Parts: sequence; C-alpha cells; structure tokens
Amino acid sequence: MRQPRTSPDPGATEAAKDISMTSERLQATDASATDKRSRKPEGDRLSKLARHQHIISQLTAAPTLRASELAAVLGVSGETIRRDLMELQEQKLINRTYGGASRPFALEPTLTDRKAIMITERERIADAIADLILPNEVLMLAAGATTFHVARRLASRAHDITVITHDFAIAAALGVNSSIRVLCCPGRYHPAEGYVFGTQTIASINGYEANRAIVGATGISARGINDADDEAGAIYGAMVKRAAEAIIVADHTKFDQRALKVFADWTDIDRLVTDRQPEGALAAALRDAGTETIVAQR
Repeated sequence: MRQPRTSPDPGATEAAKDISMTSERLQATDASATDKRSRKPEGDRLSKLARHQHIISQLTAAPTLRASELAAVLGVSGETIRRDLMELQEQKLINRTYGGASRPFALEPTLTDRKAIMITERERIADAIADLILPNEVLMLAAGATTFHVARRLASRAHDITVITHDFAIAAALGVNSSIRVLCCPGRYHPAEGYVFGTQTIASINGYEANRAIVGATGISARGINDADDEAGAIYGAMVKRAAEAIIVADHTKFDQRALKVFADWTDIDRLVTDRQPEGALAAALRDAGTETIVAQR
C-alpha cells in the first residue's frame, strides 16, 4: 500500500543549505590557508645577499637606479628595496637618492697609502709607457701614484727627453738621470700631495707644447676620466689639451669608478695603458672613441 506523499520540511531544507554553505566556507578557508603556507614570504624569492649583489652589479652598468624598477625586477615590495638600499648605503657601497640609488663617488686614500698598493700592476704599466717614449720627446707628466712609477721607470730607461711636471717627487725621481731635462711648473703647494696647483700652474702648462701627456686618474668609466681632487683634475685636463697625444695610465681598480671632477672625455684620449682588458660599457666607450687600449704584459 503506497504511503501518502509528504511535503518537505522547510526547517530541514534550511539546515541543509546552512550545512552546505558552511562546508564551502571551510573549504575556501582551508584552501586559502594552504595557499598562504605554500607561498614564500616576500623577499625569500631572492635572498637579501643576492638582492644586494644584483643592485651593486646593476650600478656597475648604470650610474643610477630607480627603486620602483628594482622592486619590480626582484619581485619584492618598495619597502624591502628601501631597506636594502639603506643597508648598502650604511656599508658605503651606494649612495641613496630620491627614489633610488647611485654609485658612490670614489675617494682617494692618502698619497703614501696609494704608493703602497698595486705596485706590481703600476710597475707593469710604467714599463709599457717607457716602451713608447723616444729620444728628444717632450712629455707632460701629471702628479699621482701611477705616474710616480712612470717617472722612476723613465729615469732608468729613457734618455735625452724633456719632462714638464707639477709634482716634486716626480721631478726628483727624474732628476737622477742627467740626460732628462725637467721643467717644474709654478703654483700653490699642496703639502699632502706634494704637487703645485692653481692658475699659475695651468698658465704655465698652457705655455708649452708636448709630444705626449701622461696622466693618471681616480676613476675611469664610460662617461669619461675623473679625479677626486678638482684642482688636480683641472691640471690634468690642461695637459691633455696641450699634448699631441694624451695617455691615461690606470690599473683595473679604477674601472667604472666615478669621482668629483671629470677632466676629459674618451674622444680626448689617444691611449689607455692599464693592467687588465676593460669590459662592458667602458670597453664600448673606448672602442667608440677610437681610444687604443694597451694592456701591460705580466
């Protein structure tokens, strides 16, 4: 005998709906929790050390970086990048700027300290310069640790040349060779560096012609040749302009370094004599300017 049909209980139906909705919410919550557990915390995608290395590497290729672009490339927040930049600045590896970072300017150690480092590399550079010099040439030799090594090598190998300089130690080193005529520029004495500078010095340089100017630098980059001392930089720039051939002497630690005074562009320079082959943007700038690179032999 058929049972009579009964109408659904409204209360039971609502209860079933509640159970279903609760189940869906629980599943969604569980999925969200699982997703959060599986998602790496921000910044763990690339370690702090790796981020710092990336930033330094990028500043080698470009003089400035924007924080927003770094955050996008590294996949971290602006706050994380700001912390990274603060830490790098505290380590004196970068300069923070409004909205990003720039390379730090190079600061030169004292002359005594500079003369005590990179001796082997500078002696090789000096040998390469001595190979270029011919009798009866007139040279302009700028102040500096590398050019001091050049002076010592010229004193032992060159003969019958004239050297114009503003550096007393260089003049003394050359003076041991009686066949080298040394002309010293006048000017204001710099006691810490041992050279003279100022308007008198530049006027003196502008009164001469030379076959070659041999000049050092605090740093060299694709943007030009620079020095931490603006007074010295002015003298170096004057020498470059007065010589038929301008030569920069700089070891590889000067590559991609910036400093206060840019005293010449690569189009002004005929040769770079160094201890290692330049790479990247610096190499491209040398090539574009037609500047010859001489790598001193070991």
